[in-house]
Amino acid sequence: MMNSRLTLDNQSAVVLHHYNYRDSSLIVNFFLSDMGKISAIAKGVKGKKSKHSQLVILQPFQKLKISLSGKQELLYLKNFELTTQFDHEADTGTDLTASSGWNLSGKSLYCAYYINELLLRLLPSHTDCNEIFTLYDQILNVLSDISAQQISNQHISDKEQSRFSVQYEVPLRIFELKLLDYLGYGLNFSHDFQSNLAVDDKKQYYYVIDSGPSELPVNGVKYLMISGRTLVNLANGQITDQKTLQQSKQLLKWALAEHLGHKPLKSREIFKQLYC
Repeated sequence: MMNSRLTLDNQSAVVLHHYNYRDSSLIVNFFLSDMGKISAIAKGVKGKKSKHSQLVILQPFQKLKISLSGKQELLYLKNFELTTQFDHEADTGTDLTASSGWNLSGKSLYCAYYINELLLRLLPSHTDCNEIFTLYDQILNVLSDISAQQISNQHISDKEQSRFSVQYEVPLRIFELKLLDYLGYGLNFSHDFQSNLAVDDKKQYYYVIDSGPSELPVNGVKYLMISGRTLVNLANGQITDQKTLQQSKQLLKWALAEHLGHKPLKSREIFKQLYC
């Protein structure tokens, strides 16, 4: 029942977003491995008597352990602290000396904000999201590594800069694909939806979001032209060559737009202003 009292202790969590609530508090949108998206009031974290460190901790891209209580529609943050290890990392023997957050800068940072905004807009509330939570951790680790590499190679050639751009694209496409699958909106890459024949990597297809690829034109619906090679690569999780990256970006942007609605993503607009 929605009015039942809920207590959650020592939960792995990250902050997706927060905004001011009254004079000294915040409403924080958390992403929890076991409960998906949850909003909670963090009382007094902005007040004069509060510790500055409290506000610093409640920022995106920090690994947290939190405890919550209250009614499902109005939860309060009881305790929170930084952690160097989520539960799924402990299960896999991840290094205990790991950081309590992700070191992101430049394009990596804006890519991470984009991922947060997707989750904020699309993720269900109060639903087990262990699979996506683990994926989130993995993708942000990749973005952190790319960021560190770029910082250590600031004076590199244009060709090397282009290679870094490709590195950003790959984890984003993987995240978008798996998020759509998790939400039940997975795309058909394997067969022609009209003939039911397997996709041929030497052919071109008309791609219809709700149905998949078709070798023959489809009247009266929106479609995107896409190569069979790109579809085969996507089906096999091989998003590395330039054409596959370009076409998959167009396809996934279109697929996500079907569920995001007409409101533009702020992170995407900021990224365009800074880097395009």
